[in-house]
Amino acid sequence: MNKVIIITGASSGFGALTARALARAGHTVYASMRETNGRNKSQVEAVQTYAADNRVDLRAIELDVSSQPSCEAAINEIVGQQGRLDVVIHNAGHMVFGPAEAFTPEQLAELYDINVLSTQRVNRAALPQLRKQKQGLVVWVSSSSSAGGTPPYLAPYFAAKASMDALAVIYARELTRWGIENFNHRSRRVHVGHQPLRAFRKTG
Repeated sequence: MNKVIIITGASSGFGALTARALARAGHTVYASMRETNGRNKSQVEAVQTYAADNRVDLRAIELDVSSQPSCEAAINEIVGQQGRLDVVIHNAGHMVFGPAEAFTPEQLAELYDINVLSTQRVNRAALPQLRKQKQGLVVWVSSSSSAGGTPPYLAPYFAAKASMDALAVIYARELTRWGIENFNHRSRRVHVGHQPLRAFRKTG
């Protein structure tokens, strides 16, 4: 059975590559991004072209992870079209470079908003549907360096991802009662359940 999947931060990079790979595997994939009628308009067109050329169900959708109304509107649109939502992939993030002490508290707060609070906004929009279904999968795309990175001058990013990891663990403990699994990509460890990535493989 194909899955209905949303990926945040899918305009480029790992998010775009993941969206295309999952669509090729036979799933319905929503590649979310902000400013779909602005600076990311060309990325929306690239998604449409890829979907048509490869005959896959890949769709771009407006979602600004810094806005709760935007998150809710995107999730409502997906559920309205598909009747369900199976997988949420937290991929949106932002990296900065420089010595830790050089960053102001306001700059750190902005980084935490993108890398941590964004997941909370999306969860608040999506989890009611997953709980209603009594099943689902939440994937948290982190960084192996969050456990103690070696590259210099990336401490704010590492700290933000470590915070996201901690949030993921707590969510895993809370959501298991509703049959919702959580997978942390950094550690390749399933917090609850077993082998959730089987859901990504095309069957039939």
